[in-house]
Amino acid sequence: MIPGPSLKRHLSLAILVVLTLLGIAIASGANLLFDRLEARVSEARVSSASERLLGAIRQGQSGPYLDPSRLDPEFNRPLSGQYFVVTVGEQRWRSRSLWDSELPTVSGKRPGAFVRAPGPGGQQLLLLTRVFERFGQRFTITVASDYGPLVAEFRRGLYLFIGLWGLALAASLLALNLWLNRALEPVALARRQVAEVRAGKRESLAGEFPRELAPLIEQINTLLGETRAALIRSRNALGNLGHALKTPLAVLSNLVEREDIRRNGELHQALRAQLDQLGGRINRELSQSQGTRAGGTLEPFVPARDLPPLLKALERAHRRSLTVNLRHTPELSLRVERAELLEVLGNVLDNAWKWARSRIDVAIDGEGGHWHIRIEDDGPGIADPAARQRALGRGERLDESVAGQGLGLAIAADIIAAHRGSLALETSTLGGLAVRIDLPLVATDPD
Repeated sequence: MIPGPSLKRHLSLAILVVLTLLGIAIASGANLLFDRLEARVSEARVSSASERLLGAIRQGQSGPYLDPSRLDPEFNRPLSGQYFVVTVGEQRWRSRSLWDSELPTVSGKRPGAFVRAPGPGGQQLLLLTRVFERFGQRFTITVASDYGPLVAEFRRGLYLFIGLWGLALAASLLALNLWLNRALEPVALARRQVAEVRAGKRESLAGEFPRELAPLIEQINTLLGETRAALIRSRNALGNLGHALKTPLAVLSNLVEREDIRRNGELHQALRAQLDQLGGRINRELSQSQGTRAGGTLEPFVPARDLPPLLKALERAHRRSLTVNLRHTPELSLRVERAELLEVLGNVLDNAWKWARSRIDVAIDGEGGHWHIRIEDDGPGIADPAARQRALGRGERLDESVAGQGLGLAIAADIIAAHRGSLALETSTLGGLAVRIDLPLVATDPD
């Protein structure tokens, strides 16, 4: 099964996109709000200044005049950013702050409209021209204010707001990620427990699961129970069948030993070999059906513990001593049923012992999600790929001069295939045959 996209990654990305869009929307809204607020404050300042100027105009004996004591001090400081021009009839008063500059002239704007224009010294001016009636005369008052410092102040406030919002966004993402990890912890727990079920460490899933996962966990436990019951029924049926066959086999074994059959040596030997092979297979299947796996537990294969006795047994059986090099970590333990892997390695090593001249190499390691077992010998090997494939068939013997029924490699391949692994024949670096076995790192029940 090809794994799909990560649920956690999908949710984290969705949260990031939503919060980022929300942050952009809030920053844009804050920028618009700050601009409008700055415009209103600047306009209120200029409008208020024009009204104060109107109040500074007094009526004297020779006509209206501008009372300096009522003027804002900013109007007297050169290039202060606060300017005015008052016109009444032929008279024209201007603030000393203009120095030798003039206010920009704006055409096409009606009185009372706010206008933004460049001013002296690169200042940004907001101008307002208003017409007042006082002392029976018409006064035109133009007031200008540099709004650049106010904009800069508002920008600093906006950037501070955006910075604080960015920190809040980062903190929110971190908090939501921690919350998401906690929310998905039951999924991780279920995954770990499923792995333990496959390894034979538990029989069902248990724990406090959220309401959304509870039906799934219940269905998984139901399926596990049904599978376990079917497996027990299958093993019981296998045991019953094995016991039922043992009596006829015993009768056949006695018949084979009759004198008239023993006189035909070739027939007697062939029948005895087949009966022994059939009896051994039945006993092997019976021992496995009654073994520890029926109880839901798995006895792992430990090379450091299980290979040396197997090699000694093969050495005694073949009555020849070979150099066997084992390569694996001392603490290595394969989560594969010990009895089944012993049968596989026994058949493969038995075949290697028959053909090896003096040396056999056995290497076991785990990589890429699989256990890799490689058994090589320095015998004649099988150069033809088609012949290698035939050697894995039942009853296929490429050389009749060596004893055997041609079942060892086929039985080993069947067991490995039942565990969703593979067994292949290759050319050995020693010059003979190499048997490569790949098994999943996690133990699987045979199909």
